[in-house]
Amino acid sequence: MNYHLMVDEKFINDFITDAENAAPGNNMYIIDNWKTNARFVTSTLAVFTPFYTPAFYAILKKVTDKDKVFVHWASDQAIEAVLSLPSNITTGLFFWGGDVVEIPSSRFKKTIYGPLSLPYFEKNEERPKLKLNPLRPKRMITSFAQRFFNYKGADRKTTLTRELFFKRLNLFLHWGNLDFEWVRKHYTTGAVHEYFFYEFGTKISEEEQQLIEATKDTQTTTIMLGNSDTITNNHLEALQALSAYKDEPIKLVIPLSYGNKKYGNLIENEAIRIFGKDKIMALRSFLKRDEYYKLLAKVDVAVMFQFRLQAVGNVIALLYRRKKIFLHSHSTFYQFLKTNDVTIFDSKEIGKMDFKQFIAPTDQQTIEKNIINIDKLYNDEEKMKALTRILQ
Repeated sequence: MNYHLMVDEKFINDFITDAENAAPGNNMYIIDNWKTNARFVTSTLAVFTPFYTPAFYAILKKVTDKDKVFVHWASDQAIEAVLSLPSNITTGLFFWGGDVVEIPSSRFKKTIYGPLSLPYFEKNEERPKLKLNPLRPKRMITSFAQRFFNYKGADRKTTLTRELFFKRLNLFLHWGNLDFEWVRKHYTTGAVHEYFFYEFGTKISEEEQQLIEATKDTQTTTIMLGNSDTITNNHLEALQALSAYKDEPIKLVIPLSYGNKKYGNLIENEAIRIFGKDKIMALRSFLKRDEYYKLLAKVDVAVMFQFRLQAVGNVIALLYRRKKIFLHSHSTFYQFLKTNDVTIFDSKEIGKMDFKQFIAPTDQQTIEKNIINIDKLYNDEEKMKALTRILQ
């Protein structure tokens, strides 16, 4: 049996479909949430059991050396669960990004936040959040102490726990070698790198493309900024760079519905202050994937200012929709695409180039080359071969 320790996220339903195609009936999908609170996971195969409950620990006791345990989002609770298992049980991590390269914050914050975003993070989000659950009074007291008296102590504990986790890890499942090398640089691990990517559902039909382009406003350049209201987007730095074009005929589409509402308010207000309300479209409610991708098809230029791996699904979808993409060269995703001959541009150069250069569309030959290379990098057949071998 494969035990999957998961969170309620939008990638999970498609993964369950893939896993059942690869190894039908040989998986258990455990979601760290109550079903009544779930926003994204709708699969009837999901078992909603928060990782702090006796029911979850009862499941762990059933795991034997004939089973495998996989983590989908390396939360502290999931890591502790893995470390509680006997060492002869095979464990794997389906790598996402922020669950590894952001934690602990004291160790990595200066590599993932820009000079404007870092102070905001340190003031508003660095210290552990209070966990106000009256059913768990001891945890409440501990979280209060960690936030106000010993937050660096919690980071030291997290560092030690994660070092043990990566030493314990057997499989690292991800499509990019650069992120695996990042892990090997920061942790001692004997894990084997296996090929995998979550289903993006990103391709677009020619009919849909033609339909959307037929209604497009050709007088205004639509710029997409970031992918969520999380500080790792480095919106403040991006808005400062884009302010060079504030008097041009542009419209900024800023997804701010997937993270921190307070931070989203800050970014929306700052964007309006710089560009004016008429030029800002802030997405403050979650859109279904089909609706969201139709919106992406109306974008001319996409700007991502993340210093770490993030927004992969967005970028792949935009490349299939023949859009011009700016990623920050600090990001392993930028480096990975560049290494594999996918034409993208460096967000660091925004503001230094004139507006015509910034919005100049990618030529047709380059677009076709990009799509061919993306198809090679994210190959469904190869993914399913690897997943079948690992899960069966």
